[in-house]
Amino acid sequence: MIGIWQWIVGHDVAGSRSITVLITAINIGLLAELLRRLNCGVWPIVFAIVVFALTEDSIFYFSSATPFALSICLQLIATHLMLTMRRSADYAVVVALAVVLTMIYFVRINLVSFIAVSLAIVWVRAGRDRWRVYFVSAAAFVLIWSALAWVWGRRFIYVSLWFPNVTDWLFRTGGLPPLFPHAVSLSHQMLLVDSPSRSLAEQFAYVFGSDMMVNWFLAHHVLPVAATILALGALVVRRMPNRGWIATFVAVYIFLLLFHHLGAQAYCPVCIQGYANYFDYLAALAGALALNGLSEPAVRKTASRMISVAAIVLSLVLASLQSWYLVGSNRLPSIRNQETSVSGELHQVSDGLRTLLPANSVVGFIGSDSRIPLALYYAGIRVPPVTLTLTSSYRRLNDNLTAGQRVSTIAEIDDLSLWTDQTAENWMRNDFEIVVVQRRPDRFPSWLVWAPEAPLVKRGLAKCFERIDARSFDDLKPPLSIELYRRTNHGETCVHD
Repeated sequence: MIGIWQWIVGHDVAGSRSITVLITAINIGLLAELLRRLNCGVWPIVFAIVVFALTEDSIFYFSSATPFALSICLQLIATHLMLTMRRSADYAVVVALAVVLTMIYFVRINLVSFIAVSLAIVWVRAGRDRWRVYFVSAAAFVLIWSALAWVWGRRFIYVSLWFPNVTDWLFRTGGLPPLFPHAVSLSHQMLLVDSPSRSLAEQFAYVFGSDMMVNWFLAHHVLPVAATILALGALVVRRMPNRGWIATFVAVYIFLLLFHHLGAQAYCPVCIQGYANYFDYLAALAGALALNGLSEPAVRKTASRMISVAAIVLSLVLASLQSWYLVGSNRLPSIRNQETSVSGELHQVSDGLRTLLPANSVVGFIGSDSRIPLALYYAGIRVPPVTLTLTSSYRRLNDNLTAGQRVSTIAEIDDLSLWTDQTAENWMRNDFEIVVVQRRPDRFPSWLVWAPEAPLVKRGLAKCFERIDARSFDDLKPPLSIELYRRTNHGETCVHD
């Protein structure tokens, strides 16, 4: 999904390490303070910090491009505000919650699921003032959204309301006004068309199969899952302190995981690996409250402390095993390699590119391996944002369009920062004095027109570019090979015979 923040600020491939670390530190403080307000002891709070800090969010994305840290910060602030409500809600808290929920939506649209859950919790927490919360929240969102829509126009309206498949369907059926009528109705996204069709039973077998659950979820989020299992076990104890909050955190965590896991199947089946990072803090909260409640019946304070310390040590061991597994099987960074958020092999590629291209240059990228744009970034070389999401941003025009329909559709696609065949032709005609071409891995969708072996690219490279260098990185897994081309000609000859 496209967050409004990314649309406004840009689609850089790496964020500021210092900002991410700062927000993560704030998140740890908010997490600890929330547990303190729920009368949680020191050692269970330390346990929660370990679970939160050593999830995949920190191990892999800690200093990379990530919307996770800011989103989690806002969610924790919203949770603090809801905890402040005790069968009532004064206007200061109501306004603050309304603003925070609006910010959450603008940072990441799919977090509307968290907003819905928050408003459901408000029904209980705010008591008779619940309608005040709902009215102020709706008013704040409408006012802020309307002001931004008035300033930025129809593209902001479309992007700020976009959900995969849902928004386009509403535009086609008249549920929403036709902001981009040609782009929506006269073109289609090949990534969705190319997706395999399955029966409902086959789909559920795939979604909840061992490969998906073990390799794409459990292997990356084993620590919060273990904390959730601990919390579920604690719910069996009837007189468990904070039993209601434990149940709430567990239920919300499971619901949000299912919502995003099932909702992403049409466009990104394995995205649960990333989406779970938005909500793993809930498992940390539930696990800490469960550990606090289970250790309270201990006869002596020393025994209670030993239980908590043992849980912390086991969490560290589990996080280390997960990190070791991810590094060994997927070549991902680990808690043992936090100099940067990318593995050493990417620095090897970036060092090679730095000797070939001047810093701050803008180059074209023909390929789909995400390691290449990351390496280009670390070499100080920029690529157009759309090339970072080539397959998902591509829309093919429908057949039998009139000349006027084609012109209008292409203009709307360009306005949405997407691309189509004619966009690629313009790239080949005049854009990019230098292009980086991916040669290995060499598997690309057959419909991708901006691929190394696509007719448009082969013709353009042969007629309007010359190869100036090539590099192979055979020790990478999978091996990576690139070629550099310099433009020698412009115009129609680059596209047509």
